[in-house]
Amino acid sequence: MSGNAGRHVWKIAASIALAVVLFGVFLWTAPLGQVGQALTKVKVGWLAASLTVALLTYALRALRWGLILRPVGRAGTANLLGCTAAGFATSTVLPLRAGEIVRPLLLSARTGMPAAATLASILTERLLDGATVLLLFAAGVVFARDGLNPKNLNMLRDAAVLTTAGLAAAVVLVWFLLRRRDATVRRIASWAPERFRVRVATFFRHVLDGLEVLRSPRRLAEIAIWSLGLWIAIGWQLVLLARAFGFPMSFGEAFVVVAVSVIGLAVPAPAGVGGFHWAIRFGLTQLMSVGVPTATAFALVHHAICFFPITVLGLGYLGAVGLSVGRVRGLGAEAGPGAGTT
Repeated sequence: MSGNAGRHVWKIAASIALAVVLFGVFLWTAPLGQVGQALTKVKVGWLAASLTVALLTYALRALRWGLILRPVGRAGTANLLGCTAAGFATSTVLPLRAGEIVRPLLLSARTGMPAAATLASILTERLLDGATVLLLFAAGVVFARDGLNPKNLNMLRDAAVLTTAGLAAAVVLVWFLLRRRDATVRRIASWAPERFRVRVATFFRHVLDGLEVLRSPRRLAEIAIWSLGLWIAIGWQLVLLARAFGFPMSFGEAFVVVAVSVIGLAVPAPAGVGGFHWAIRFGLTQLMSVGVPTATAFALVHHAICFFPITVLGLGYLGAVGLSVGRVRGLGAEAGPGAGTT
């Protein structure tokens, strides 16, 4: 086994171990008997509504992705939906968010689009998602202050202020990078050892390719509206699930919990197992004063809604196009070490 392969295996093992530990402690620290009782009281109608909206959010993601890629070409709705589902399924069954690499490469293979362009589009997605989540979090703190835990309200207000300032700084940075693209690439490449400068310059050009769509005010406004609609739907999904568990949640409160859950998903575990559960329970118990049994049950069901149906659909799509999970892993390896960052 080569050194790179050995390190990859250790990363996978560490990712799985982290998920097992986090999820195990999550369950161990909860009153499982009361959690079970909370699960038996879930209202099926509201649960089904939440599940329907969850599936809608993946469709919105796919259609927004098509808009981001429009300067490169038209991928077709079926390819966008299928590759989006396959990407999320891959991230569920394989560690290290493998789907973030597989999804664009699979679309490239299916449509003939340049792999560099499809990979770079994921960066644009992440920037849009981050900006939208931060914006809705700040708005949520303002409009939901009466429903949030008073003990943590000052902390949330401070976080909202920092969020707004950070978002403004990020917008200025992106604008500057796009205005001085060639000079920026040359400067960054000059910092690398000479034998790596060409590769570093190529990589950062691909990164900036992913941002090019943001230079058009009209296209940026169009994609921003889609992003806002996507994350409002995600908030709506939480509101409906809260009704299934019998406690009220406003849209403002939902956006605060969504922002916390995004932090949990940043934990490098398959499907966010463990980190996502902890983040949801923290948001509900510490910020909304929901009881631990109900918050734990909510986190379990919310995770299942977010990941199980899309995984089934994604694996079904991979089977339909003749790809196995092993072959999908190979797509990530073919991208090279720099692709994952893009």
